[in-house]
Amino acid sequence: MKVSVNNKLFRVWRVFAIALVLVVAIVVVMSARAHAGGWTGKVAATNGVTTVSSPAKGYATPATVKLPELWRVGGDSEDEADLFGVIVDIDIDANGEVYLLDSQLSEVKIYSKDGEFLRSIGREGEGPGEFRRPVAMFFTADGKVAVVQMMPGKIVLLNKDGKPAGDFPLPAAPDGGFQLVQSADSRGGNIVLFMGRQKFDQTTKKWSRDSFLTGVTPDGKQTASYCKKENVIDMAAPVLDDAAWDTFERRWEVGPDGKVYAATKYDDYEITVYDKAGKVEKLITREYKHLPRTAREKDVMTKAMNFYSKMMPGCKVNIRETAKDISYFSVRDDGALWVMTSSGDRNLPKGSMGTFDVFNPEGHFVKTVTLQGEGSPIEDLYVFEKDRVYVVTQFLTAAMSAQGVEGFDTAGAEAEPMTVICYKLEGDNVAAR
Repeated sequence: MKVSVNNKLFRVWRVFAIALVLVVAIVVVMSARAHAGGWTGKVAATNGVTTVSSPAKGYATPATVKLPELWRVGGDSEDEADLFGVIVDIDIDANGEVYLLDSQLSEVKIYSKDGEFLRSIGREGEGPGEFRRPVAMFFTADGKVAVVQMMPGKIVLLNKDGKPAGDFPLPAAPDGGFQLVQSADSRGGNIVLFMGRQKFDQTTKKWSRDSFLTGVTPDGKQTASYCKKENVIDMAAPVLDDAAWDTFERRWEVGPDGKVYAATKYDDYEITVYDKAGKVEKLITREYKHLPRTAREKDVMTKAMNFYSKMMPGCKVNIRETAKDISYFSVRDDGALWVMTSSGDRNLPKGSMGTFDVFNPEGHFVKTVTLQGEGSPIEDLYVFEKDRVYVVTQFLTAAMSAQGVEGFDTAGAEAEPMTVICYKLEGDNVAAR
């Protein structure tokens, strides 16, 4: 059958019209998703990296959530099992048991999900299953407890009953420099170490330190390089600048899918998301006004930097007037991002633990959530694990005192005992929507 020219044109037009409708529909759907709930930010892609920029305010109504307390241990308890030195990390195993890593006592205390003490594992020393001043821990794929010792850097493996299980192998330093392991995380099939390497050049009289995030296999082979920061001090005229030496040590985390999130910049509200292989996938930002440090923050940093400067004769100390935009953050199991900022840890209503910026998995700033309970985002340590928030009270004072920083030494004074409080984090108000 012959087809007339008009019929041909009609068919061509009809195909074009259908295609146009599909394109418009796709654009409408994408626009609806991008502006779901009134989000008015921008999404841009450059060289394969997506930048998600949110406005200063979230698109949903700010929420205030009173957290139900499930249990607490330590404090004024007369039970020796609840006596803590400095709790620096908390993790939960597949059975819901809670592991508290005590850096000062060099041991791991294990509690049931209801807060009942079960046992302690690990001890101070250099033999099998022993470590000193641990700083972090994680679980291996086969269920072992990996305890991270910072200096000299090593990772000690323990079975859950406390029996030594060898050491976790570390990537070798390429130039033979002194190697540190400052923290570690394992999630979504990805083991990531925050490491440091130090060396001193006898010729130039310069001391350098590299801090970096690296992915590793269970046998210690490097799988990815995520981000790195290098610092150099000229020992002939040493200068310690707290912002320059900020190492984003508390501003990174492995997400539930194994991707790595890191806020590497001191004075930028920006979180970089890397895929497992180390490629930058996304930048999450929002409009933010830099804030001056509080008197307490300046006092703490001044004392800490003066303490470290004494190790370098003639060292000059520079203290930044502005606070870090991002103090720390947590990536929850649903992919939502909870960010503590310099504005979220100050001028808090009585009984508030802090105000967090909450982003959905796409990186859109949804709302702020103020948590109510006992805790200070500056003085205490917060750990988000699954549907719970753990507060380690007196963390800042205990940690500084344990390092010998002047002004934090509690000897001769009645120190508040450290307490670990477990809260339940649930409900519609904490959802990223």
